[in-house]
Amino acid sequence: MVGAIGAVQPALHGAVDMARLGEYTHLRHDSAIVVRDWRRTGPDTFTVAARWPGYRGPGRYDPRLLAQTIRQSGLLVAHAEYGVPTGHQTLLSNLRITAEAGFQAREASDFEVDIAVTRSGRRSASLGMEFRIRRDGATVCLADTEFGWVSPAAYRRVRGPHLTVAWGEWPVPEPIDSHLVGRADDSDVLLAAGPADHQWQLRNDVSHTLLFDHPVDHVPGLVLLEAAHQAAHAAAGPTPVELTDISIGYERYVEFDEPCWIEARRLPTLLPDWCAVVVTGRQGGEVAFQARLRGLLT
Repeated sequence: MVGAIGAVQPALHGAVDMARLGEYTHLRHDSAIVVRDWRRTGPDTFTVAARWPGYRGPGRYDPRLLAQTIRQSGLLVAHAEYGVPTGHQTLLSNLRITAEAGFQAREASDFEVDIAVTRSGRRSASLGMEFRIRRDGATVCLADTEFGWVSPAAYRRVRGPHLTVAWGEWPVPEPIDSHLVGRADDSDVLLAAGPADHQWQLRNDVSHTLLFDHPVDHVPGLVLLEAAHQAAHAAAGPTPVELTDISIGYERYVEFDEPCWIEARRLPTLLPDWCAVVVTGRQGGEVAFQARLRGLLT
């Protein structure tokens, strides 16, 4: 239970069946689960093993897999080691990711990494976590996040009439060209044309199971992160950009029943070969999330 947070649990070793991993990571499709096993290495430190499927798409690696690795590692540790009930709803506050420039995971076969997870902060109803993602012993990415959780009853009160949605029955606008957002196919694109330059409408195509694994009542946080990533590519264009630093804060839920507008704005940088972008998502005239992204123009 939640009250067990802070207690030292016995170390766990060895692979876990996919059904248990799906419960811990809140995923139904086995193909989307990248974590494989974990062990406790100290009072608040853990090592998680993960395996990425082969990738031959644009860019040096698939940023969606990197984000999923962080998400799944955090949820795995929260549920398996700190007793957060799997039936509770998680509330993501913020996420920061710094990837090593030049990091590459373009391999036809599986790509294995391990993640050193450290708990940070001591609040009773939330967990702060720091992540060090390593490949062959070398650190390739750092990340940190904070998330909380609420009981099903409390979540029902918070969500009210938004608790249920007609899953997938909303209109999905046509995507912009996939090469503009650094993706391989139009089915991967989360942005549709907007009313002005560097403004787009969010596309919620739930047939894309890597982004929408199962029916939920609001747009997942990692979908919004991916939308910000794509918006930064579009804002940097036509020059390709290798994004290395991403920071996103979530202000409110994004609903499926009204448009969410994504806006990207280039920021000044001190070095000519660097690009910085701030991406803001608004719905109903209110800011839902804001992200800052930085990277090398290539």
